[in-house]
Amino acid sequence: MTEAKPNKQEKLGTVVASLVILMACAAAYSNTFGVPFLFDDLQRIRDEVSIRTVWPPTVAMHNSNRPFAHYTFALNYMAHGYELWGYHAVNLCVHCLAALCLFGLIKRTLHRCGPDLRRSALAIAFSVALTWAVHPLNTQAVTYIVQRLESLMGLSYLATLYFFIRSQESKFVVFWLSCSLAACFFGMGCKEVMVTAPLVVLWFDRAYVATDWREMFLKRRSYYLLLFSTWGVLVWSMLHFQTDYRSGALIQVAGLTPWTYLLSQSAVIVHYLSLVFWPSGQCVYPDWPIAHSILEVWPQFLFMSFFLVVTIWCVFRHPKWGFLVGSFFLILAPTSSILPIKDLAFEHRMYLPLASVIALVLIAIYLLLLKSSNWRYLSFIMLLALLLGTTTFYRNKVYQSEISVWKDTIVKSPRNLTVLTGLAGILAKAGNYEEADLYFSRALDIAPNDPKANANYAGLLIDRRQYQLAGQHLERAFQSDPNDLVAITNMAHLQNRLGNFDEAVKYYEVAVKGVPKDEDLQSSFVASQIRSGNLLAALSNSQENLKRRANSVKANVDYASALISLGRGREAIEYCERAIGIDERDSTAYATLATIETNPDKAILQMARAIELEPNSFDFNRIMGDMLMSTKPLEAVKYFETALHSDPDSVEVLLKIGSAWDACGQPEKGLPYLERVTQLVPDWAEARQSLEALRQTLRQK
Repeated sequence: MTEAKPNKQEKLGTVVASLVILMACAAAYSNTFGVPFLFDDLQRIRDEVSIRTVWPPTVAMHNSNRPFAHYTFALNYMAHGYELWGYHAVNLCVHCLAALCLFGLIKRTLHRCGPDLRRSALAIAFSVALTWAVHPLNTQAVTYIVQRLESLMGLSYLATLYFFIRSQESKFVVFWLSCSLAACFFGMGCKEVMVTAPLVVLWFDRAYVATDWREMFLKRRSYYLLLFSTWGVLVWSMLHFQTDYRSGALIQVAGLTPWTYLLSQSAVIVHYLSLVFWPSGQCVYPDWPIAHSILEVWPQFLFMSFFLVVTIWCVFRHPKWGFLVGSFFLILAPTSSILPIKDLAFEHRMYLPLASVIALVLIAIYLLLLKSSNWRYLSFIMLLALLLGTTTFYRNKVYQSEISVWKDTIVKSPRNLTVLTGLAGILAKAGNYEEADLYFSRALDIAPNDPKANANYAGLLIDRRQYQLAGQHLERAFQSDPNDLVAITNMAHLQNRLGNFDEAVKYYEVAVKGVPKDEDLQSSFVASQIRSGNLLAALSNSQENLKRRANSVKANVDYASALISLGRGREAIEYCERAIGIDERDSTAYATLATIETNPDKAILQMARAIELEPNSFDFNRIMGDMLMSTKPLEAVKYFETALHSDPDSVEVLLKIGSAWDACGQPEKGLPYLERVTQLVPDWAEARQSLEALRQTLRQK
């Protein structure tokens, strides 16, 4: 079949339809450009060192089991660093291209169907693509930056099919088939769901193009051989990143079997379908229960079984309709069948299957109700798109911060431990400790012995210097799960705070092995080794880390710190300056450089720069106070006071403020601070002596 030449009216209609789809997408997602990095964005983009290197591409690609999608983040970083608008612009462009691919694919496919569909192919294709483009069920795949993995895979999937059908209507068969192969190859490096693409193309070919199987394999055997060979990308990825797949709880999940996962997914898929028709109650992180018996989900299981039987019947009796229904099941199969995945439900998994459902419904509506008038049909579609697009716009507002996402999720899933502890942790980082306590308490009321809830709460308690209570919750976490990495990490932090550096090193070593890409954890490990006196081990560890992450600010600063601990300050300067060159807004690099600088005035300037970047840092303000103590004690007081806001019970800082006021000739202002020290540590002889000396000075006045 050669490519039919469209008339001028159809060309104009195609251009107008494409522009409307693009404008509708832009309007629905216009409020996403300021959405911050959320959840996995922080680990995979903001803190991922490999994306800071574009050439050679293998640096970024070899650090992710979705190498091609991951590399697009490196291109974003090369173009504009961490400016949010660029990441969202790429996500939106990917979604727009996917919508246009869907439009073209359906239009060309309908030309191969009955006369009613062929005559209205443009209107129906436009309606499906527009509805899919603005449907709120796709917000997670578009607005949540890291879910570009899903949308890029979706674009590749649709492009594979679109280029294939173009090849059957064009003189340039080899060119379009090559484009189809390239799209499939790229998609395999974006997400594992792409594994079904060769099967779907094969099915599409038999349903809409080939007259029989023999014709397919005689004409296109080389194409299919190459198409199925793209599975090699997934095979490489799964073999190369076995640890990531295990840590991500894929395929082998405690408490889940293929049967219980299948039962659970019958309810999940019905839930997905309900959101297609009534997108209310969307939830970023649903706490979906595991179905252990068919009795728990029998209505959904019967419905899905009936749906599957109808699909099989259509495959044989009405193959074109069978493909439309069956592609829904086949695309969902990797995540919603018998292969257990820890997280039972995520809305972004419906990104591509949603297109099948929308196409099926809108084609049926057209044939049954509105085929007598394209204008009536299009008016209905435009109204539907307006309602869906408005819903999408308001749904995107939920993503404006981590707190707003978690609070929205808790409304829909009030007993979700992950969400409760996640929100509590975010509130704690923001300094809202009282509200964080409330959410941790709710989590522990639901599951008093949950290891992650206890471990995360211990992290909050450590930040608040409630070390004894933190230790109790960590012990409870270890009783439930001795290998919980959050508990191990927070125990390392606790031992570090208590000054038990040798113990801290032991826990950090285990934690780093469990989460080797966590740079903050690596830095804490090196710092503990230095404090415990394991200077050569710290140097070796930081040096190995620097080899793996040459462009990492933290790796360079850690190595500099290790050199300083060995008295090699001159060598350390190079690595601090290199860290500043990588990211001139990194405060730790300036602070470390300040500790090396032999010129007091230059050291103060470097520390001032660090404080400018991180004004509330306890350590930076304390060190700056020490630097100014001998020459400008009044200024030193200001920095000590700022440090005290971060840790009101720091006896070290309280004592220094008292001494600074005495040096200013105003000992009466320092008296309350020294009295506070003796209240906190009654047996500290040095503090009591300083207090007595200050009182003696005041009596003499």
